[in-house]
Amino acid sequence: MVVKNEDRFIWYAISSVLPYVKKLLICDTGSSDDTLKIIRSFKDKKIFLSERTISNTTDMAKLRDEQLKNTATDWFWIVDGDEIYSRSLCQEILVIVKNDGINLEGIVVRRYDLLGDIYHYQSGSVGSYNLFGKTGHFVLRLINKRNVSALHVEGKYPHEGYYDKYGREITTHLLEKFKFTEGKLFHAMYLTRSSKGSNLSDTYHRNKWKIELGQKLTQNMNFPEVFNSEKPKFIPQVTNKRSFLYEVGAYIITPVKMFKRKLDKV
Repeated sequence: MVVKNEDRFIWYAISSVLPYVKKLLICDTGSSDDTLKIIRSFKDKKIFLSERTISNTTDMAKLRDEQLKNTATDWFWIVDGDEIYSRSLCQEILVIVKNDGINLEGIVVRRYDLLGDIYHYQSGSVGSYNLFGKTGHFVLRLINKRNVSALHVEGKYPHEGYYDKYGREITTHLLEKFKFTEGKLFHAMYLTRSSKGSNLSDTYHRNKWKIELGQKLTQNMNFPEVFNSEKPKFIPQVTNKRSFLYEVGAYIITPVKMFKRKLDKV
């Protein structure tokens, strides 16, 4: 994990994956909210916290490459401070690693990009990613470095990537070397990620807060259990539903956005 000003969701992100990892390397790059306080509240010996100042967009790739070099296991799991996993998704990932991991280079995790609260998400047809000829909301999150020669990180934030010894990004490799999960993580990229607000003065903190109607999540969509688990009193509550003002704004803005997206496709 590489984090900065993530105090609204960092506890949930860590708690959701911690039972399933041998070691968790977290580097904070200059948080000014309660992110560090929350990370330090975990008294688990699996967590290794470091702090680093990021001075330019290439430093992030260098930092991730350093984390890679400090990873002793074949498989490693990239987790952002705004990504929360359900137990069933974590267990699905472990089954893939156990049953097929010896032949794979990576695992692509599907996701819900949340809008306004944890109960609504953006349609998969909007702002979708493209990997291996597939489009949708997903991201490469687990990599088996044993099966990628001279694996390393290159590029500038936010477009850094994992490359092989030939200088090819591994997402250009064969599709059969990767598995897509059926389950989806909950991604809070479009929600307010810091208690200090969504407009922190920070050159490299991408502010992506959005107002949009989206689609409604139902309980059978495997909500991460950590949202409703017992937690310290100082951990932000994120289960509140979006406000009436948000709903009104979303009803007004969403048709405009949909029309603009149609024009962009013409």
